[in-house]
Amino acid sequence: MSDIAVCEWYWVVLAAALVLAAVMGAFWRVQLSRTQREHRSLVDMTARLEETVAERTREVEERNATLQREIEERQRQEDALRVADTVFESAAEAIIVTDADNNIVRVNPAFTAITGFTPVEVMGRNPRLLKSGRHGPEFYREMWADLNRLGHWEGEIWNRYKNGDIRAEWLSIAKIRDGEGVAQHLAMFHDITRRKEAEELLRFKAHHDALTELPNRELFKDRLQATINQARRYHRNFALLLIDLDRFKDVNDSLGHTAGDQLLVEAAQRLTSCVRETDTVARLGGDEFAIILSEMTTDDEAEQVAQRAVELLNEPYHLDAGTAHISGCVGIALYPVHGRESDQLLRNADSALYAAKEGGRNTYRIYAPLNRNGKTQANLI
Repeated sequence: MSDIAVCEWYWVVLAAALVLAAVMGAFWRVQLSRTQREHRSLVDMTARLEETVAERTREVEERNATLQREIEERQRQEDALRVADTVFESAAEAIIVTDADNNIVRVNPAFTAITGFTPVEVMGRNPRLLKSGRHGPEFYREMWADLNRLGHWEGEIWNRYKNGDIRAEWLSIAKIRDGEGVAQHLAMFHDITRRKEAEELLRFKAHHDALTELPNRELFKDRLQATINQARRYHRNFALLLIDLDRFKDVNDSLGHTAGDQLLVEAAQRLTSCVRETDTVARLGGDEFAIILSEMTTDDEAEQVAQRAVELLNEPYHLDAGTAHISGCVGIALYPVHGRESDQLLRNADSALYAAKEGGRNTYRIYAPLNRNGKTQANLI
Protein backbone atom coordinates (compact mmCIF):
# COMPACT_ATOMS: atom_id res chain seq x y z
CA MET A 1 0.00 0.00 0.00
CA SER A 2 1.34 3.33 -0.93
CA ASP A 3 2.11 6.01 1.55
CA ILE A 4 -0.74 8.14 0.22
CA ALA A 5 -3.26 5.41 0.80
CA VAL A 6 -1.98 4.84 4.31
CA CYS A 7 -2.21 8.48 5.05
CA GLU A 8 -5.80 8.68 3.81
CA TRP A 9 -6.78 5.64 5.84
CA TYR A 10 -5.24 7.21 8.90
CA TRP A 11 -7.24 10.39 8.51
CA VAL A 12 -10.44 8.41 7.96
CA VAL A 13 -9.87 6.46 11.14
CA LEU A 14 -9.00 9.64 13.01
CA ALA A 15 -12.12 11.35 11.73
CA ALA A 16 -14.23 8.37 12.69
CA ALA A 17 -12.64 8.37 16.14
CA LEU A 18 -13.34 12.06 16.57
CA VAL A 19 -16.94 11.61 15.50
CA LEU A 20 -17.31 8.69 17.87
CA ALA A 21 -15.75 10.73 20.66
CA ALA A 22 -18.09 13.61 19.93
CA VAL A 23 -21.08 11.29 19.88
CA MET A 24 -20.01 9.64 23.10
CA GLY A 25 -19.39 13.05 24.72
CA ALA A 26 -22.84 14.22 23.70
CA PHE A 27 -24.34 10.98 25.00
CA TRP A 28 -22.65 11.25 28.37
CA ARG A 29 -23.55 14.91 28.65
CA VAL A 30 -27.19 13.96 28.07
CA GLN A 31 -26.91 11.16 30.63
CA LEU A 32 -25.27 13.47 33.14
CA SER A 33 -27.90 16.14 32.65
CA ARG A 34 -30.67 13.57 33.09
CA THR A 35 -28.97 12.20 36.17
CA GLN A 36 -28.65 15.69 37.60
CA ARG A 37 -32.30 16.43 36.90
CA GLU A 38 -33.32 13.13 38.46
CA HIS A 39 -31.09 13.86 41.45
CA ARG A 40 -32.61 17.30 41.90
CA SER A 41 -36.09 15.82 41.52
CA LEU A 42 -35.20 13.16 44.04
CA VAL A 43 -33.85 15.79 46.46
CA ASP A 44 -36.97 17.90 46.02
CA MET A 45 -39.19 14.86 46.51
CA THR A 46 -37.21 13.89 49.59
CA ALA A 47 -37.54 17.42 51.02
CA ARG A 48 -41.28 17.47 50.32
CA LEU A 49 -41.62 14.03 51.86
CA GLU A 50 -39.70 15.15 54.92
CA GLU A 51 -41.95 18.23 55.23
CA THR A 52 -45.04 16.05 54.88
CA VAL A 53 -43.71 13.62 57.45
CA ALA A 54 -42.88 16.53 59.81
CA GLU A 55 -46.34 18.06 59.31
CA ARG A 56 -48.04 14.72 59.84
CA THR A 57 -45.88 14.19 62.91
CA ARG A 58 -46.94 17.59 64.32
CA GLU A 59 -50.57 16.79 63.62
CA VAL A 60 -50.23 13.43 65.34
CA GLU A 61 -48.48 15.05 68.29
CA GLU A 62 -51.19 17.73 68.55
CA ARG A 63 -53.89 15.11 68.33
CA ASN A 64 -52.14 13.03 70.95
CA ALA A 65 -51.80 16.10 73.19
CA THR A 66 -55.49 16.95 72.68
CA LEU A 67 -56.45 13.36 73.36
CA GLN A 68 -54.27 13.37 76.48
CA ARG A 69 -55.92 16.55 77.71
CA GLU A 70 -59.35 15.05 77.03
CA ILE A 71 -58.35 11.92 78.91
CA GLU A 72 -57.03 13.99 81.82
CA GLU A 73 -60.16 16.18 81.82
CA ARG A 74 -62.41 13.14 81.76
CA GLN A 75 -60.33 11.65 84.55
CA ARG A 76 -60.74 14.84 86.57
CA GLN A 77 -64.47 14.82 85.92
CA GLU A 78 -64.71 11.20 86.95
CA ASP A 79 -62.66 11.95 90.07
CA ALA A 80 -64.90 14.95 90.80
CA LEU A 81 -68.00 12.79 90.33
CA ARG A 82 -66.58 10.16 92.66
CA VAL A 83 -65.81 12.83 95.25
CA ALA A 84 -69.27 14.41 94.80
CA ASP A 85 -70.91 11.02 95.09
CA THR A 86 -68.90 10.27 98.22
CA VAL A 87 -69.88 13.64 99.69
CA PHE A 88 -73.51 13.04 98.73
CA GLU A 89 -73.58 9.63 100.38
CA SER A 90 -71.61 10.54 103.50
CA ALA A 91 -72.84 14.10 104.15
CA ALA A 92 -74.34 14.76 107.56
CA GLU A 93 -76.88 17.10 105.95
CA ALA A 94 -79.95 15.74 104.19
CA ILE A 95 -79.78 16.25 100.41
CA ILE A 96 -82.66 16.15 97.93
CA VAL A 97 -82.32 16.33 94.15
CA THR A 98 -85.44 17.08 92.09
CA ASP A 99 -86.11 17.08 88.36
CA ALA A 100 -87.51 19.87 86.18
CA ASP A 101 -91.01 19.13 87.52
CA ASN A 102 -89.70 19.38 91.10
CA ASN A 103 -90.20 15.68 91.76
CA ILE A 104 -87.60 13.90 93.87
CA VAL A 105 -85.10 11.85 91.87
CA ARG A 106 -82.49 11.20 94.55
CA VAL A 107 -81.95 11.51 98.30
CA ASN A 108 -78.94 10.67 100.43
CA PRO A 109 -78.74 8.43 103.54
CA ALA A 110 -78.76 11.48 105.84
CA PHE A 111 -82.21 12.38 104.48
CA THR A 112 -83.53 9.03 105.65
CA ALA A 113 -81.73 9.31 108.98
CA ILE A 114 -83.21 12.76 109.64
CA THR A 115 -86.74 12.48 108.24
CA GLY A 116 -87.37 8.74 108.54
CA PHE A 117 -88.48 8.51 104.88
CA THR A 118 -86.71 5.90 102.74
CA PRO A 119 -85.74 6.65 99.11
CA VAL A 120 -88.49 4.32 97.84
CA GLU A 121 -91.11 6.25 99.82
CA VAL A 122 -90.19 9.66 98.37
CA MET A 123 -88.92 8.89 94.87
CA GLY A 124 -91.01 10.70 92.25
CA ARG A 125 -92.91 12.70 94.89
CA ASN A 126 -92.90 16.44 95.48
CA PRO A 127 -90.89 17.68 98.51
CA ARG A 128 -94.09 19.26 99.82
CA LEU A 129 -94.72 15.89 101.48
CA LEU A 130 -92.59 17.36 104.31
CA LYS A 131 -94.83 20.41 104.66
CA SER A 132 -95.63 21.09 108.32
CA GLY A 133 -98.50 23.55 107.95
CA ARG A 134 -96.70 26.17 110.05
CA HIS A 135 -96.00 28.41 107.05
CA GLY A 136 -98.66 30.18 105.04
CA PRO A 137 -98.83 30.45 101.23
CA GLU A 138 -97.03 33.82 101.33
CA PHE A 139 -93.93 32.19 102.82
CA TYR A 140 -93.63 29.74 99.93
CA ARG A 141 -94.42 32.39 97.31
CA GLU A 142 -91.57 34.54 98.58
CA MET A 143 -89.25 31.53 98.73
CA TRP A 144 -89.93 30.55 95.12
CA ALA A 145 -89.73 34.15 93.95
CA ASP A 146 -86.23 34.48 95.43
CA LEU A 147 -85.23 31.08 94.06
CA ASN A 148 -86.33 31.95 90.52
CA ARG A 149 -84.85 35.45 90.68
CA LEU A 150 -81.52 34.70 92.37
CA GLY A 151 -81.08 31.02 91.63
CA HIS A 152 -80.85 30.10 95.31
CA TRP A 153 -82.68 30.44 98.63
CA GLU A 154 -81.60 29.90 102.21
CA GLY A 155 -83.51 30.17 105.45
CA GLU A 156 -85.26 28.57 108.38
CA ILE A 157 -88.23 26.31 107.79
CA TRP A 158 -90.42 23.94 109.80
CA ASN A 159 -91.05 20.49 108.28
CA ARG A 160 -92.93 17.38 109.36
CA TYR A 161 -91.08 14.07 109.47
CA LYS A 162 -92.38 10.55 108.97
CA ASN A 163 -93.06 10.01 112.68
CA GLY A 164 -95.19 13.17 112.77
CA ASP A 165 -92.63 15.34 114.57
CA ILE A 166 -92.43 18.93 113.37
CA ARG A 167 -88.82 20.07 113.40
CA ALA A 168 -86.95 23.25 112.59
CA GLU A 169 -84.48 23.07 109.71
CA TRP A 170 -81.94 25.32 108.06
CA LEU A 171 -82.64 24.82 104.35
CA SER A 172 -80.54 25.79 101.32
CA ILE A 173 -81.94 25.38 97.79
CA ALA A 174 -80.01 25.95 94.56
CA LYS A 175 -81.27 25.88 90.99
CA ILE A 176 -79.05 23.82 88.64
CA ARG A 177 -79.34 24.06 84.86
CA ASP A 178 -78.00 21.45 82.42
CA GLY A 179 -76.56 22.16 78.98
CA GLU A 180 -80.03 22.49 77.50
CA GLY A 181 -81.21 24.97 80.13
CA VAL A 182 -83.45 22.51 81.97
CA ALA A 183 -83.52 23.38 85.67
CA GLN A 184 -83.20 20.94 88.53
CA HIS A 185 -83.10 21.74 92.23
CA LEU A 186 -80.63 20.69 94.89
CA ALA A 187 -81.81 21.11 98.48
CA MET A 188 -79.71 20.61 101.61
CA PHE A 189 -80.96 20.90 105.18
CA HIS A 190 -80.10 19.97 108.74
CA ASP A 191 -82.18 19.81 111.90
CA ILE A 192 -81.70 22.90 114.09
CA THR A 193 -84.48 22.14 116.57
CA ARG A 194 -82.11 21.52 119.48
CA ARG A 195 -80.23 24.71 118.73
CA LYS A 196 -83.48 26.67 118.61
CA GLU A 197 -84.62 25.06 121.84
CA ALA A 198 -81.31 26.01 123.46
CA GLU A 199 -81.62 29.56 122.12
CA GLU A 200 -85.21 29.75 123.32
CA LEU A 201 -84.14 28.49 126.74
CA LEU A 202 -81.44 31.15 126.91
CA ARG A 203 -83.95 33.82 125.89
CA PHE A 204 -86.41 32.49 128.45
CA LYS A 205 -83.80 32.57 131.22
CA ALA A 206 -82.75 36.06 130.21
CA HIS A 207 -86.31 37.38 130.47
CA HIS A 208 -87.83 35.23 133.20
CA ASP A 209 -87.35 34.81 136.92
CA ALA A 210 -85.32 31.67 137.62
CA LEU A 211 -87.39 30.71 140.67
CA THR A 212 -91.00 31.33 139.63
CA GLU A 213 -90.47 31.32 135.82
CA LEU A 214 -92.55 34.49 135.65
CA PRO A 215 -91.42 37.37 133.42
CA ASN A 216 -88.67 39.36 135.12
CA ARG A 217 -88.43 43.12 135.47
CA GLU A 218 -86.94 43.66 132.00
CA LEU A 219 -89.61 41.63 130.22
CA PHE A 220 -92.28 43.26 132.37
CA LYS A 221 -91.13 46.71 131.23
CA ASP A 222 -91.22 45.61 127.59
CA ARG A 223 -94.73 44.20 127.94
CA LEU A 224 -95.94 47.27 129.81
CA GLN A 225 -94.69 49.52 127.02
CA ALA A 226 -96.20 47.21 124.39
CA THR A 227 -99.53 47.31 126.23
CA ILE A 228 -99.39 51.11 126.35
CA ASN A 229 -98.69 51.24 122.60
CA GLN A 230 -101.61 48.92 121.85
CA ALA A 231 -103.95 50.82 124.16
CA ARG A 232 -102.93 54.13 122.60
CA ARG A 233 -103.42 52.82 119.09
CA TYR A 234 -106.74 51.06 119.61
CA HIS A 235 -108.11 53.33 122.37
CA ARG A 236 -108.19 50.61 125.00
CA ASN A 237 -108.04 50.70 128.79
CA PHE A 238 -105.86 48.51 130.98
CA ALA A 239 -104.74 48.30 134.61
CA LEU A 240 -101.35 47.99 136.29
CA LEU A 241 -101.26 46.20 139.65
CA LEU A 242 -98.24 46.16 141.95
CA ILE A 243 -98.27 43.46 144.67
CA ASP A 244 -96.11 43.21 147.77
CA LEU A 245 -96.12 40.24 150.19
CA ASP A 246 -96.55 41.10 153.87
CA ARG A 247 -94.44 39.33 156.52
CA PHE A 248 -92.44 37.38 153.93
CA LYS A 249 -89.23 38.11 155.81
CA ASP A 250 -90.69 36.37 158.85
CA VAL A 251 -91.07 33.16 156.81
CA ASN A 252 -87.41 33.30 155.72
CA ASP A 253 -86.30 33.92 159.29
CA SER A 254 -88.46 31.23 160.89
CA LEU A 255 -88.61 28.45 158.27
CA GLY A 256 -85.54 29.17 156.15
CA HIS A 257 -84.84 30.45 152.67
CA THR A 258 -85.86 27.19 151.02
CA ALA A 259 -89.31 27.54 152.53
CA GLY A 260 -89.31 31.17 151.40
CA ASP A 261 -88.59 30.07 147.85
CA GLN A 262 -91.42 27.53 147.99
CA LEU A 263 -93.76 30.24 149.20
CA LEU A 264 -92.77 32.59 146.38
CA VAL A 265 -93.45 29.86 143.82
CA GLU A 266 -96.86 29.15 145.37
CA ALA A 267 -97.67 32.86 145.52
CA ALA A 268 -96.75 33.23 141.82
CA GLN A 269 -99.09 30.36 140.92
CA ARG A 270 -101.93 31.88 142.95
CA LEU A 271 -101.49 35.26 141.27
CA THR A 272 -101.37 33.65 137.83
CA SER A 273 -104.65 31.87 138.54
CA CYS A 274 -106.33 35.29 139.00
CA VAL A 275 -105.80 36.47 135.42
CA ARG A 276 -106.30 35.45 131.79
CA GLU A 277 -103.58 34.00 129.56
CA THR A 278 -103.43 37.32 127.69
CA ASP A 279 -102.52 39.16 130.89
CA THR A 280 -99.04 39.36 132.43
CA VAL A 281 -97.90 38.34 135.90
CA ALA A 282 -94.27 39.26 136.63
CA ARG A 283 -91.87 39.02 139.54
CA LEU A 284 -90.01 42.30 139.89
CA GLY A 285 -87.67 41.03 142.57
CA GLY A 286 -87.75 39.81 146.18
CA ASP A 287 -91.39 39.63 147.27
CA GLU A 288 -92.60 42.17 144.69
CA PHE A 289 -94.92 41.16 141.86
CA ALA A 290 -96.82 42.99 139.13
CA ILE A 291 -99.87 42.29 136.98
CA ILE A 292 -100.84 43.90 133.67
CA LEU A 293 -104.55 43.49 132.94
CA SER A 294 -104.95 44.17 129.25
CA GLU A 295 -108.12 45.06 127.34
CA MET A 296 -110.38 45.83 130.29
CA THR A 297 -113.99 46.64 129.58
CA THR A 298 -114.65 48.23 133.02
CA ASP A 299 -112.49 49.47 135.88
CA ASP A 300 -114.25 46.98 138.15
CA GLU A 301 -112.23 44.18 136.55
CA ALA A 302 -109.05 45.51 138.13
CA GLU A 303 -110.69 45.64 141.56
CA GLN A 304 -112.06 42.12 141.18
CA VAL A 305 -108.61 40.75 140.32
CA ALA A 306 -107.00 42.70 143.18
CA GLN A 307 -109.58 41.40 145.65
CA ARG A 308 -109.08 37.84 144.42
CA ALA A 309 -105.29 38.20 144.70
CA VAL A 310 -105.54 39.50 148.26
CA GLU A 311 -107.79 36.59 149.25
CA LEU A 312 -105.55 33.94 147.68
CA LEU A 313 -102.36 35.36 149.15
CA ASN A 314 -103.93 35.32 152.60
CA GLU A 315 -104.60 31.56 152.50
CA PRO A 316 -102.17 29.25 154.39
CA TYR A 317 -99.04 27.99 152.64
CA HIS A 318 -98.30 24.34 153.37
CA LEU A 319 -94.53 24.15 152.90
CA ASP A 320 -92.07 21.33 153.50
CA ALA A 321 -90.76 23.10 156.58
CA GLY A 322 -94.21 23.89 157.97
CA THR A 323 -97.26 26.04 157.41
CA ALA A 324 -96.79 29.76 156.77
CA HIS A 325 -99.24 32.63 156.86
CA ILE A 326 -98.71 35.87 154.98
CA SER A 327 -100.87 38.46 153.31
CA GLY A 328 -100.52 40.84 150.39
CA CYS A 329 -101.09 44.43 149.42
CA VAL A 330 -102.08 45.60 145.95
CA GLY A 331 -101.79 49.04 144.37
CA ILE A 332 -103.74 49.80 141.19
CA ALA A 333 -103.16 52.39 138.45
CA LEU A 334 -105.53 52.67 135.48
CA TYR A 335 -104.63 53.66 131.93
CA PRO A 336 -105.18 56.36 130.79
CA VAL A 337 -106.74 58.15 133.76
CA HIS A 338 -103.76 57.57 136.07
CA GLY A 339 -101.06 57.96 133.46
CA ARG A 340 -100.22 57.56 129.80
CA GLU A 341 -96.54 56.64 130.16
CA SER A 342 -94.97 53.65 131.89
CA ASP A 343 -93.00 55.66 134.48
CA GLN A 344 -96.10 57.59 135.52
CA LEU A 345 -98.21 54.45 135.80
CA LEU A 346 -95.53 52.73 137.88
CA ARG A 347 -95.21 55.70 140.22
CA ASN A 348 -98.94 55.95 140.72
CA ALA A 349 -99.39 52.20 141.24
CA ASP A 350 -96.58 52.32 143.77
CA SER A 351 -98.30 55.21 145.55
CA ALA A 352 -101.50 53.14 145.71
CA LEU A 353 -99.49 50.18 147.06
CA TYR A 354 -98.00 52.36 149.77
CA ALA A 355 -101.51 53.53 150.67
CA ALA A 356 -102.64 49.90 150.97
CA LYS A 357 -99.78 49.17 153.37
CA GLU A 358 -100.58 52.26 155.37
CA GLY A 359 -104.21 51.19 155.46
CA GLY A 360 -103.50 48.06 157.48
CA ARG A 361 -102.16 45.65 154.80
CA ASN A 362 -104.01 42.64 153.40
CA THR A 363 -105.95 44.97 151.13
CA TYR A 364 -105.76 46.92 147.86
CA ARG A 365 -106.00 50.54 146.86
CA ILE A 366 -106.66 52.37 143.61
CA TYR A 367 -104.46 55.37 142.93
CA ALA A 368 -106.08 58.63 144.13
CA PRO A 369 -104.61 61.94 142.94
CA LEU A 370 -103.82 64.63 145.53
CA ASN A 371 -106.43 67.31 146.13
CA ARG A 372 -105.66 71.01 146.40
CA ASN A 373 -104.60 70.59 150.05
CA GLY A 374 -101.98 68.00 149.12
CA LYS A 375 -104.01 65.10 150.58
CA THR A 376 -105.20 61.99 148.76
CA GLN A 377 -108.85 61.84 147.93
CA ALA A 378 -110.88 59.28 149.87
CA ASN A 379 -111.94 57.07 146.97
CA LEU A 380 -109.88 54.11 148.18
CA ILE A 381 -111.70 50.82 148.46
